[in-house]
Amino acid sequence: MNMSIRLLTSLALGATALIVPGGCGPEKKMDPVPLSEMVEYKDPGIGFSFNHPVGWIVNAQVGTVRMHNAQDVDKKFLDPTGVAPLGVEISVKVARFPAPPAQIKVIKDEWVAEGVQIGQDQSVTVDGKAGTKVSYTANWGGGNIIYGHRILVPVDTMLYDLIYSGFGQHYEAYAAVFDASLNSFKMPVAREKGRDETLPSETFSSYDADLLSFTYPDNFNSTNPQKGKNELVVELRGYRQDCSIRFDVFSAQGLSVDKVFEQNKGKYRARSTGKETIGGEAAHYVSYSPAAQVESRAYFVVKNDRVYRITMNWYKPQEAEYMAAYDKVSASIKMK
Repeated sequence: MNMSIRLLTSLALGATALIVPGGCGPEKKMDPVPLSEMVEYKDPGIGFSFNHPVGWIVNAQVGTVRMHNAQDVDKKFLDPTGVAPLGVEISVKVARFPAPPAQIKVIKDEWVAEGVQIGQDQSVTVDGKAGTKVSYTANWGGGNIIYGHRILVPVDTMLYDLIYSGFGQHYEAYAAVFDASLNSFKMPVAREKGRDETLPSETFSSYDADLLSFTYPDNFNSTNPQKGKNELVVELRGYRQDCSIRFDVFSAQGLSVDKVFEQNKGKYRARSTGKETIGGEAAHYVSYSPAAQVESRAYFVVKNDRVYRITMNWYKPQEAEYMAAYDKVSASIKMK
């Protein structure tokens, strides 16, 4: 998009602005946004990872990810003078350059040429790697002002480009969220030579929420599913999109696990059923095949008048490897 950015001359970098939209008077100051439940995003190719709030909108491909706090906020960042809702963005882009440190100056010069007002360089450390932090302000006119900071970290021939930004007061209000996300950033771990990278990782990450905690292979990524009428929905997918782990938590309406299972097992084309113990609680399960070469198992557990439905899908030709990982997931589950 070829839109020229006008310099913001009346505001200092990093200061909180009182935007006056449409001449309606000063905007009410936003309260700081508290930290809430967060989930890990892991790049499926390069392997970097970081946490972001549950429910954020994620648009990603290998080496690049953009996240926004609400639906359609991405449109506002693409067209700052448009009518889309205000909000914040976290973006990460990793690219290879002949001389990554020299590329930092190129990026800054391009910004200045576009009219972005930038601050002095600050030294930062990201997962033990030295980087450069640059604060900036971009005024698009009409009260559409983006504040942010950009962190550039050269690692060998790669340049990690992390941007945390927001419109108007949103930037300052989300400061704690930005800091928590940055502090969780992890550089990729060296891959095990000769191992099939599409398989579940042997390194596990943790998920911890009000109703549930568990560990999972760290190359499984959150899909940000809609909650609907459920109290909680968490879904993680592996490199293969037909391999996943999903948790749905909803009201048991006073029913026992036996009654819940009887009501639900007919929804599956069951190959077999059985009983296990998950998180110290009795569980019923149904095994089925939703697609060719894909096997699935859905577990039902009841605790504190909530149904915990746990669904695991795997690629049948690699069943042994997936089940080894899923057994570890099952053993780690704690329902609260």
